[in-house]
Amino acid sequence: MKKLKGIDGKLDDAWSELVKLQWNMRCARCRKAEYLNSHHIFSRSARSVRWDTDNGICLCAGCHNLSSSFSAHKTPTEFTYWLEGLKGREWIEALSKKASNTVKFYKSDKEDMLKSMRDEIALLKEFD
Repeated sequence: MKKLKGIDGKLDDAWSELVKLQWNMRCARCRKAEYLNSHHIFSRSARSVRWDTDNGICLCAGCHNLSSSFSAHKTPTEFTYWLEGLKGREWIEALSKKASNTVKFYKSDKEDMLKSMRDEIALLKEFD
């Protein structure tokens, strides 16, 4: 995936770091603590939830896209069933509804989101 520059790239980086911290730097499925990725549940192209940490889950590289027996990308049906068991059907439906919204973020909105994410990152690191 191409790394973006500017505010979108900074938001992507902050989102990724925050998702990992919210999952205590462990894979949500197998609990490994290395080779961690932040996975978008609904695609990054769903702008309404692109930088929403509810739309993220921390996965190790295997559970994210390397394993052919279970991974978010190679076995998406199994991943979806597992996620439903973890978070619940209502949670997934609410996130799906949010992901289907059309939004327009202005530069000031993005700057506010970035500041908020960085504040939360600092807070989580403080208590780590």
